[in-house]
Parts: sequence; C-alpha cells; structure tokens
Amino acid sequence: MLHLYDRATMADALTLDLDPKLRRLLKDRILALGEDLIDWTEYLVVEPGDTEADIVRHVGFSPLVEPFDGIRYGEAGYHIGGIDWLVDHGGWYEMSASFGSTFAYVLLIQDTDGLIPELRHLCRCYVAAC
Repeated sequence: MLHLYDRATMADALTLDLDPKLRRLLKDRILALGEDLIDWTEYLVVEPGDTEADIVRHVGFSPLVEPFDGIRYGEAGYHIGGIDWLVDHGGWYEMSASFGSTFAYVLLIQDTDGLIPELRHLCRCYVAAC
C-alpha cells in the first residue's frame, strides 16, 4: 500500500518503479492539484494483498461500509455514501471522498486478482451502475 500524504511523498512516488498506468494517473492527478489543493489531498494506492484494515488505518474509513448507517457492502440498504467519484481507468479505479470544502482522499484501486474481493466487486458494480 502506497500512501501519499504530503508534497514529499507525492514527489517520491513518481520516482518509484510503478505500473506505467498508475504512474501516469498519479502524475496527472498530482499536477492537476496545483498549489491550491496539493496540501489538502491524499492518495492511497490499494493493490493485491492490501486489506480493508490497511485502508482504514491510513484514511480512517472503509469504502465497504456506508458511513452514516454503518451498512456493509452486500447488505440490504447499502449505498455508496461518502464517495464523490468512482471511475474506471482500465486496470485502475479512482475513488474519491471529500471532507469539508477542501480536503479529499483519493483511492487508486488496482483491478486485478488478489485485491479485496468485495472492494473489487463494489468498484465494478458501481462503475457499471448495477
């Protein structure tokens, strides 16, 4: 799991040996932040082997649990509350959640075997509007 939480970690991430699609996505997103939002945005890269507990430890919430009612993905009444944006970039999902008027977490979730099965299904389902 790669957690980019400040300018230094963002700059360092772009020097790592990353999947080319992930590198391009990170570079585009970081450059688009500019000076206004770079200090108010964190990125979390979720890959095979990462756990839901890892996500919670880094960002304080799980996209698999609806934040207002506590309903878990797959249970009746679940909706993807708290998530502002979910898009498929062909091999990587981008999911963002904003807090207040400026702060946001962006999860970049690899669409591959070994990923948290529920999270992969959630991404696939909501992108396809199922």
